[in-house]
Amino acid sequence: MYKMEDLSFHPYEIPLTTGKIRTGCLIHITDRLGNCGISDVAPLPQFSLESLTEAIQQFKKKKEEILHTHWGSDFLEKIDSWNLFPSVQFALESALLSIFSPRIELTIPTSALLMGSFQEILHLARLRQQEGFTSAKLKVNNLSFKEAFQIIHTLKDTFQLRIDVNRAWNTTDSLEFFSKFPENTFDYVEEPFQNPHDLDQFTLHPLAVDESFPGDLSLKELESLPNLKALIYKPTIQGGIFKSLHLHEWTQKRKIQFILSSSFESDVGLMNIVSLANLLSLKDPIGIGTYHYLNQYLGDPLFFTHSHVTISSKPWKTILNKSNFQTF
Repeated sequence: MYKMEDLSFHPYEIPLTTGKIRTGCLIHITDRLGNCGISDVAPLPQFSLESLTEAIQQFKKKKEEILHTHWGSDFLEKIDSWNLFPSVQFALESALLSIFSPRIELTIPTSALLMGSFQEILHLARLRQQEGFTSAKLKVNNLSFKEAFQIIHTLKDTFQLRIDVNRAWNTTDSLEFFSKFPENTFDYVEEPFQNPHDLDQFTLHPLAVDESFPGDLSLKELESLPNLKALIYKPTIQGGIFKSLHLHEWTQKRKIQFILSSSFESDVGLMNIVSLANLLSLKDPIGIGTYHYLNQYLGDPLFFTHSHVTISSKPWKTILNKSNFQTF
């Protein structure tokens, strides 16, 4: 059994290449032997149930209980029983996991993220191709149908494309658009319809579900979708490690891909997602391409090459030596 010695909070702001600022808070926890774990609590505005302020407040309220708890092998079940906000649960799970199961050097397959204007996507695609990426998620929700068609035609022989519509198109328009492409053009198409209850009509290409589950569709309803190939899981938004376990098992039984995806967390949060991918022994590329939109890193830069990311077995030293964090 483990007891924790200290728990501190380190808020941060990271400028993104999009011009926005991403805010979050690093969680630093140490046990009585001096072992430490760091994680990232970073609710995504407009998508997470909780705000960053609410997440930090909940962590503060739980601080004394966290420090006085005797932690054992059932730590994931114990944390889940506390009914925490999703981002808080994932951060606490990740910090404790890195203490109980020290990280080894990991190399995990990843998918690039291509979004923005037509010209921005083409520029990013050239960079990711030079870096060796072969899988890419292409967000088309901000493009016209003409631009989307042209850019897919340009990139389809360069990358194994994952098209993300983000529920931006109505059912009729989306069906007409995707009917123009042969069956094996895409790895999958993610959230092609505004109305998730129409997804059973999407039979032209492999389908991926993200935000439609669990808010709109149940697992039973997902089972009825004829072309479901992948279930996207965002630990920061959907609840972390423990809640991913039964979903991963569900997908394995049905031979559906379980795709971990980021929510513009810091590089620390992305390392936590890589660790979860390793824990689940995932073979399909994970979606941490948001890394390339960070203009600042809290630790050592992650190392991407040939569609894989490698993280060090001891990534925390540089982070802990940073002097620009406020602590409370």
